[in-house]
Amino acid sequence: MSEHNKIPGKLLARLTRYGRVYLLDTVKSTNSYAFSLAGKHETAIVIAQNQTHGRGRFRRHWFTDSGSLTFSVLTFPETEEAVPLAQMTQVVGLAVCRAIEDILGLEPLIRWPNDIIVGGKKVAGILCEQHKDAVVLGIGMNVNQSEFPESLPDAGSLFLASGKTWEKLELADRILERISGFQEQMQAGETTELLTAIKDRSAILHRRVEIRTLFRRHIGTVVDIDAEGRIVLRTTSGRLAIINSGQARRLR
Repeated sequence: MSEHNKIPGKLLARLTRYGRVYLLDTVKSTNSYAFSLAGKHETAIVIAQNQTHGRGRFRRHWFTDSGSLTFSVLTFPETEEAVPLAQMTQVVGLAVCRAIEDILGLEPLIRWPNDIIVGGKKVAGILCEQHKDAVVLGIGMNVNQSEFPESLPDAGSLFLASGKTWEKLELADRILERISGFQEQMQAGETTELLTAIKDRSAILHRRVEIRTLFRRHIGTVVDIDAEGRIVLRTTSGRLAIINSGQARRLR
């Protein structure tokens, strides 16, 4: 029996508060599937038990198994300006952190730009993408895994961090609730409090880091995260660099 057939009706009803829900057994990518629904022009939540071609940033493969929570949210922001995806990634990261704290009592950190860290291990990744007026917020979370392939030494799970198994869709519901609340704050122009909360959750703010982009390698100290979710780095040469995307690694 499909795991999705066992979802309590009340939980499913809660999920539908945030859009039409698509429950899939197997899909190549929940983000890609969500974009395929954009023609309907309605908010949708795509949840998959298994993802065969899950991807992270820079098209990196994202590991998925039966212990994973994998879902994407298709949205249509009510704004004429392009959505700063770096900013949205940080906001979704904050939502994931708050949801984990709400349910598990743990205190996750955001390792810029899109990793969620618990106990020094990566438990979730975020991939926000935009095509025309459609924005997809993709979230992959390691929930109930007890072990990982040796090729993923950085990976952790909520089970390994807490010693307990968790209802994955309860976490999805709480994440959606947090995202919805933060989107309302953003639409109301109440971004200062959100930015402060994002900085408080940062695993790299005021830390010495190496940031690799597609074309360059930067080393320096993170002095700020700006309103658009970009890193402000004081490099070893003393100049300030504003970095929109890349992969950050803390240095000792």
